[in-house]
Parts: sequence; C-alpha cells; structure tokens
Amino acid sequence: MQQWISKIALALLLGCPALALAQKVPADSSSWPLPDSISQQFKNVDQPAEYPGGVEGWRRYMEANLQYPKKAVRRNTQGVARVQFLVDTLGRVSDVSIIDDPGDGLGEEAMRIIRESGRWIPAMRQGRKVRFRHIQAITFRLE
Repeated sequence: MQQWISKIALALLLGCPALALAQKVPADSSSWPLPDSISQQFKNVDQPAEYPGGVEGWRRYMEANLQYPKKAVRRNTQGVARVQFLVDTLGRVSDVSIIDDPGDGLGEEAMRIIRESGRWIPAMRQGRKVRFRHIQAITFRLE
C-alpha cells in the first residue's frame, strides 16, 4: 500500500490560498457556536490556520497517512475531494464534511485524514485567535 501512497499526486492546493472563513470568538470560550449567518464571519484573516510545519509539514503528514481506498484502486477512480472543516481557537479540528466526493471511498478518506490530523495553529485576526472555516482540496491520482 505504501507504493500506492507514493503514486498519489498530492496536489493539495498548498501553495494556493484555501477558501476560508473565520469568526471572532470570545477569548475565554473555545466552544462558542458559529452563527448561521455568514455575514457575521470574517472573510479575511491576518494569518489563516495552518498545519504545524506549514506546507512541508502537511505534505509529510499526507505522505505518511493517506491511504488510497482499495475500491478506488480497483475501479481506477481518481479526482478531487474537497473537505470543509473548522479550526477553533485552540487548533482543534471539528465539523468535518465533504463538499465534493469523486466516489469509491475517496471522500471518506479525505475526511478521515483531516479528522486525524491533530491540532493546527489557529488563525489570527487583529492579534486574536479566531475560528477558521477551511476548505481543503485533495487530489487523488493513480499513476
């Protein structure tokens, strides 16, 4: 299976800005709920949430942990899975959901890899940690 992982094109849009929204949060409450209204969320942050180690850390994590689903290998399924998730003010990942799923387990694997990624470095806005809604694209390609 390690052989398949090395053949996965990890075009993760790492060098490109990801779609993201952040929200101002009281400093003493990491479990403060997000409002339904997008107008109450920031569209820009000074520093988006990022995986520890930045782009290189994320690449290493993906190479070590991503598993191409067997069903997708058998059916030669490829494509881009887009996953949306929240990074809170403590760097915890939650509210993971799939936006685009190429099928045959690729979307589920993209969600699993995000859920198990551990703590992130929280987003910052005006010197304060803020909640950050992130959309990550993961390209699955067999070669």
